[in-house]
Amino acid sequence: MKGKKVRMIEHKTLTMDEVETGGYYKNCHLMAGEDGDSLRFSDVTFERCEFQQQVFEDSEWLDCHFVNIHFANATFDHSVFYRCTFHTCQLTGTNFYHNHWKNTKVIDSKANYVNINDSTIETCTFTDTNLIESSFQSVKIKKGLKFVRCDMNDADFLDTRLKDVDFSKSYFDSLRVSIEQLKGAIISPLQASVFIQFLGVQISDD
Repeated sequence: MKGKKVRMIEHKTLTMDEVETGGYYKNCHLMAGEDGDSLRFSDVTFERCEFQQQVFEDSEWLDCHFVNIHFANATFDHSVFYRCTFHTCQLTGTNFYHNHWKNTKVIDSKANYVNINDSTIETCTFTDTNLIESSFQSVKIKKGLKFVRCDMNDADFLDTRLKDVDFSKSYFDSLRVSIEQLKGAIISPLQASVFIQFLGVQISDD
C-alpha cells in the first residue's frame, strides 16, 4: 500500500485561509486570513513558518504538526488540539487557556510561563521541554499526563487533581500543588522529599 502523498509548499507568502488539508508548509510566511472565521485545520504540517498573527482564539487543529515554530506569547484560548505535535517550538508565555488537548505531544520545546489553565488534557506527553513556572491550574486530566525529562521548577498545579500524572522522570525543586489533590500522582523516590514537604513534614539531616 502506497503512502499518502504530501503536498510540499516552500518559501511562499500566503494567508491562513489558503492553507490546505494535507499540506506541508516549510519556511512560509503566513498572514492573517480575511474572512474572520475561526481557524480550522486538519492534517497540516508547519515547519519553520512565520505566523503574522498572534491571536488564534477558538481555533481547531486536528492531526497538525508544528516544527520549529515561534509561538511565544501567542494566544490560543478556547482552542482544540487533537493528535498534534509541537516539536522544537518556542512556547514561552503562550496562552492555551481553556483548551482541549487529546493525544498531543510537546517535544524539545521551550514552554516556560506557558498557561494551560482551566483546560482538559487527555493522554498527553511533554518531553525534553522547559516548563519553569508553567501554569496548569484547574486542569481536568483524563487517562494520564506524562512529563519526561522536563525542567518543571515552580510549575503550578493548584486545584488540579494529580491522579495518573507522571512526574517521575522530570526535574523540580518545588511545585505548587493542592494537598488534597495529590493522591495518585506518580513520582520517583528522589522526588518524595519535595512532596513530603507539602504535608508539613520536616526531613532531618541527621
